[in-house]
Amino acid sequence: MTLKRTISTALACAAATFITYTGEAQSGHGLWYRQPAAVWEEALPIGNGRLGAMVFGGVNDEKLQLNDVTVWSGGVENNADIPDAYKHLPEIREALKKKDFQLAEDLSLKYMICKKPEGFDGNGFNNIYFPSYQTLGNVNISFTDMPQGTVSDYMRWLNIENATAGVSFMIGGTSYSREYFSSHADSLIVVRLKSEGEKAGLNFSVGLDRQFSAKTVAKGNVLIMKGNTDYKDKKGNCDYEVQLKVTAKGGKVQAAGNRLTVKNATEAYIYIVCGTSYVLDYDRNYRQPLLSANVSKVLAAASAKTYDNLIKSHTDDYQALFNRMSIRLGETSKRDLPTDERLKAFGKGAEDTDMAALFYQYGRYLMISSSRENNPLPSNSQGIWGDGFELPWHCDYKSNINYEMNYWCVEASNISECHTPALRFNASMIKPGQKTAQSYFNAPGWVLAMQTNAWGWTSPGWNTGWGNFFGGSGWLMQNYWEHYAYTQDKKFLSEYYPVMKSAAEFYLGAMSKNDSGYWVMSPSSSPENRFHVSLTPTEKTGRASVTEGGTMEMSIIRDLFDNVIASSQILGIDTDFRAKLQQTREKLLPFRIGRAGQLQEWADDIDLFSTDITHRHVSHLYALYPGKQIAPMTTPDLAQAAQRTLEIRGDDGTGWSLAWKINFWARLLDGNRAYKLMTYQLRHVPAANEMSYGGGGGTYSNLFDAHPPFQIDGNFGFLSGLNEMLLQSHRTYIDPTRPNEIAFIADLLPALPYIWRSGKISGLRSRGGFEFDLEWTDGKLIRAEVKNISGNRLKVVYRDKEIELNMQKGEKLELRTLYSETTF
Repeated sequence: MTLKRTISTALACAAATFITYTGEAQSGHGLWYRQPAAVWEEALPIGNGRLGAMVFGGVNDEKLQLNDVTVWSGGVENNADIPDAYKHLPEIREALKKKDFQLAEDLSLKYMICKKPEGFDGNGFNNIYFPSYQTLGNVNISFTDMPQGTVSDYMRWLNIENATAGVSFMIGGTSYSREYFSSHADSLIVVRLKSEGEKAGLNFSVGLDRQFSAKTVAKGNVLIMKGNTDYKDKKGNCDYEVQLKVTAKGGKVQAAGNRLTVKNATEAYIYIVCGTSYVLDYDRNYRQPLLSANVSKVLAAASAKTYDNLIKSHTDDYQALFNRMSIRLGETSKRDLPTDERLKAFGKGAEDTDMAALFYQYGRYLMISSSRENNPLPSNSQGIWGDGFELPWHCDYKSNINYEMNYWCVEASNISECHTPALRFNASMIKPGQKTAQSYFNAPGWVLAMQTNAWGWTSPGWNTGWGNFFGGSGWLMQNYWEHYAYTQDKKFLSEYYPVMKSAAEFYLGAMSKNDSGYWVMSPSSSPENRFHVSLTPTEKTGRASVTEGGTMEMSIIRDLFDNVIASSQILGIDTDFRAKLQQTREKLLPFRIGRAGQLQEWADDIDLFSTDITHRHVSHLYALYPGKQIAPMTTPDLAQAAQRTLEIRGDDGTGWSLAWKINFWARLLDGNRAYKLMTYQLRHVPAANEMSYGGGGGTYSNLFDAHPPFQIDGNFGFLSGLNEMLLQSHRTYIDPTRPNEIAFIADLLPALPYIWRSGKISGLRSRGGFEFDLEWTDGKLIRAEVKNISGNRLKVVYRDKEIELNMQKGEKLELRTLYSETTF
């Protein structure tokens, strides 16, 4: 697949020379640049959860590339499952018991994948799974009658503390500035343009366009673009309407064809709203009427407000989430460098401990901007930002790591509301997932394989190795437990318990017993990895991916059963079902340590016969992170085996793989190794057309994570990794005074790297319903304040000291330590 990138015309400005700005960013945590974006990976993202834009910042020609989270090609595919595929399970399982991996692979390739169109060769757009997230279109602003001369003091910036972007520059004695934001409070994008000075004046035209399936008309001072997501010969199930309004001070706005023109204004405003026909409802075919009047109503209400009121409501709404946390890491910063130069310097070894703090807060900005509570869909593999019609990997929801990684950070990073779209979306797949469960395993409940999209896809993929992974639904159920664990919201747990239970029912019905009497998934796989069929080093003739009892799927099932058991106990329901889960859990295939001292990836000790021993997926360490079944303090032998696995896999990888490894090493309590992986992730990667499946991950100039190409899960996985380095709360204990409740343990600074010898973080959440402010100097904790959000008990651990706290709900307690010893 070739990545489509749009080259900005921003640099092709009439003024031939730039005198660049040398000041600092607009805020302590901001991005800034001395030149316009030349490619998409340099543009700056804004978003209100649903409606987003990439701002290029050109001088004579400005471009905003638009997205709406619901704009997807394709539609529901009700016939993707192979009917009665489960009838072939006995022969596949028998082949696996005989270690005939090639036969099992061949049979799985025939029966345990989705239907394929006749003549499909595995590539291209002619595929039953073709829907892709798409661009909404472009806003193009062309400026005329600007003064001649050199462009000076150019600055392009993104302020992540108030979620605004901007451009400013001078030409002669005239200054120009633009400010952009996407308001969740008022459901629109706003742009303000200003000109001041001896030759002040704004003269420009605005266009709104989309390459396919769109028509734009001008009515007064409003552009209206209507269309659908038809693409090539494929019908799209989503209709959209974009309305763009322009107003001006001291000038005139008028229509000119399908564009709007502004003459002689000192200040102008652009308002952009969007509506689509999408609704998250399988029974309604994900469609609802798209009423132009509703779109016009939003535009009229917002544009009637003053700019000051719009930006205040936007800022107040955004900061209500963003300001819950602050972070300082170390004492060195290169904020005086433009962000692209700063990133390159960091990659070359410049000491800049503040860089990780910036990347952390930028990740929180991206999450708030792409996944608000009322989103119709969750943040996808590029958040809400993507330019094109066939985006990389469909820009969908890959449920064998990438989609889940998006939401690892939200609870600990104190933006729990951003979790809601994913929680709602996951539950929406029950009905299609029931069909898939029946077709492939003749099992009750529901299942999601390795990917899904806006149209409720739950079927496996069209190839083995990656497509025949049936652990997606089990993994997604962890989201519900984590949300409960952090919020202690029993009403929420009661509402979504049936979703978790139904997922567990599938695995109870789908598993079979191996020759040793253990319950296993069969067939099973380790996502996207394969092994040589011959188990001798001299005969590596074939490749297979199908086994029984792959470690990742068994870890997911064990984790799911634990969480459903705990949930039923907390809610005081389903005693018989809980007992069945407990009984089955005891006979799940256990973890195994292989010949190299590694945690085995497959039930057989064949890890050293992997076709890629340094594979980017480290799926079999799920139990270390994001699971909780392996930990140095509770399962030291398995933790040592997990560490050996990481040593064999190697440090390098794609962007998201590096992020996952940060989390692994944090859970292994090795902060210095985790930080080393951070430095790998924070290395500059130039924009490129080609995909990479091996190493070479890093970060683009606009701080988007580079797989490459861009995948936002790497940004979010970095957040969770940093959280784990500073606070871990996955361990639990039983309070003898409350034997039916689960109490959590908070480990403070468990994986602090040496380079962060001093620092401070506030607003960090822990499981059990607690919030921490931590401060440390010379590597030692000097201040810890904890707030009890839930009314639960908590055990706090720091190094070799621990204390059990019994606090009231809402109570704050300050815990102080000396430099030389810990005292609570």
